[in-house]
Amino acid sequence: MVTGLAGIAVNLVATWLLSRANRSSLNVEGAFQHILNDLYAFIATTVAGTVVWLTGWSRADAVAALVVAALMLKAGWGLVRDAGRVFMEAAPAGMNPAEIGRRTAALERVVEVHDLHIWEVTSGYAALSAHILVEPGADCHAVRAAAERMVHEEYGIRHTTMQVDHAPAELLTIGETGPHCADPHGPTHRSEADPVGEDGPAAAPRREAG
Repeated sequence: MVTGLAGIAVNLVATWLLSRANRSSLNVEGAFQHILNDLYAFIATTVAGTVVWLTGWSRADAVAALVVAALMLKAGWGLVRDAGRVFMEAAPAGMNPAEIGRRTAALERVVEVHDLHIWEVTSGYAALSAHILVEPGADCHAVRAAAERMVHEEYGIRHTTMQVDHAPAELLTIGETGPHCADPHGPTHRSEADPVGEDGPAAAPRREAG
């Protein structure tokens, strides 16, 4: 019990200090979870010691160990899941590539957005690449700057690689169904003013982007 109480005091301070750090990094989050589970272990040790002391039921220590193991498993699964998203280059949690594609296609002078990919380079560092087609005569640099500003301000994506080109005449023809690229990756997002639209026959075969 004495050891448990001392451990609780030390780990309360350590947990409080780490909770103030930037936990968007998996390294910092892993350290925080480690210290937090140490705190749980000392609390369980103190409770188990109290039960053994007052009742003589020695199995309280084993029960406490199982509870701590379950808490460690929960924390570990969360860290492995988040690390797996980075390794598999999946879209960051809570970020919907389809929504971002639609928002980008809705920008002024944009005709189509395809080859949109969003992935996590490392924890808390999202990256985006896309091919954007704009109306003939539109300022490609201005559209790119507007798209970069939108994804930065609304989704926190700072690192972007955007190829911006003028749309060919056939994409602006009513009823045209041919895609701009021969092999677009993921869904094609069209502006609302386009008669075909994202869900029309020009849409590429769908699969989860990112």
